[in-house]
Amino acid sequence: MDYEAFYGLEREPFGDIPDPEFFYSGPEHIRAFYKLIHIARKGRGLGVLIGDVGTGKTTIARRILRELENSDGFEAGLLVLTHDEFDEISFLVRLSSLLGIEPSGSKTSILSSITAKLAENYQNGKRTVLMIDEANNLKNPEIMEEIRGLLNLELSSGRFVSFILSGMPSLLESLKQNASLYQRINTVVKLKPLSPASTREYIRHRIKTAGGNEEIFTETAYDLIYRFSQGRPRLINVICDNALLEGALMKKKPIDASVIETVVEELGLREG
Repeated sequence: MDYEAFYGLEREPFGDIPDPEFFYSGPEHIRAFYKLIHIARKGRGLGVLIGDVGTGKTTIARRILRELENSDGFEAGLLVLTHDEFDEISFLVRLSSLLGIEPSGSKTSILSSITAKLAENYQNGKRTVLMIDEANNLKNPEIMEEIRGLLNLELSSGRFVSFILSGMPSLLESLKQNASLYQRINTVVKLKPLSPASTREYIRHRIKTAGGNEEIFTETAYDLIYRFSQGRPRLINVICDNALLEGALMKKKPIDASVIETVVEELGLREG
């Protein structure tokens, strides 16, 4: 069943891959975006974004990356840490790749190449911004020390590199293990779940971005989506994607509370 055609959509609005095209500039997310983009634009040292699972950290990170990539004077890259088993050499190799460097030789050689690249960018008037998502996986103290060392690369006129780290709240506790690095944090943004009003506008925004121009959900449907997602964008997407398919199968326009009830039952989201 092609629910896009049934609801007059050009593409799916609630995919499970973070897409900066669907960035929702509501009060919760736009505040985080501006505070972290400030780190990049002003050449500050370290910005930290923390939030619980599914609150939208990765989408914000990718939106910042796109903003920087489309702006003159920046070289930006995003590294996603999928596990916590990196050693410092593996980490430096990944950073090298972000900077377009072919890593080779010893740790000292790799670090020297990174330093040279950062200095070259700076001399050419480029701000280098390195973003690390799932940074709560930064458990290795040597990696923390490498980040601290890179943040020390500066001249009186400015810093060679800025870092933006995003992850679970445990990230802050990990950073505290390196007091010198922790003191270099310029801002910490704590991402909260969406409010009921923002949840409604988030859903409408994604539907509009996907080409929809009709009200697809009833007010009671919105209320239930918030209730069972608690304002977490990832879960909102899951519920809405399933509701669109279920609604199309039932030929329901608009999607009402009964459809949401069916979906949350099948997803095992019902309270108690």
